[in-house]
Amino acid sequence: MITSLPELALYIRHTVPDPKAIMSMKANEKLGAVIFIWHGVEFLVKPSMHVFEVRGYNLYITGISTLLQVVLMRRNQNEKVLESALDSIHEAEDLIRVKNQGQAGARLLASVRDTLGKMVGK
Repeated sequence: MITSLPELALYIRHTVPDPKAIMSMKANEKLGAVIFIWHGVEFLVKPSMHVFEVRGYNLYITGISTLLQVVLMRRNQNEKVLESALDSIHEAEDLIRVKNQGQAGARLLASVRDTLGKMVGK
């Protein structure tokens, strides 16, 4: 989860396709958002991953802002799934270490394996 505007700015730089096209990225504490220009279009992104196109003093939900929002949210979703899988693996390791819990640990690992397999299409 994104907790600060500098973290959000870094996340955007790492997630947006063609990050070299990003210009004038600024964290605006007053608005609680990051504002930047990408391929000639100005965007405002909130930590909630809501994306708006900026035109003058107005915010719009446009096709391009919606697509950018999907890109940002998709990576965020994948990170949450991977964090959850990692937590489950640690829990399974703990179960396997405890006597009489090896089967439960193996079932948990199989569940994680199946979830990750679905993510990569196997």
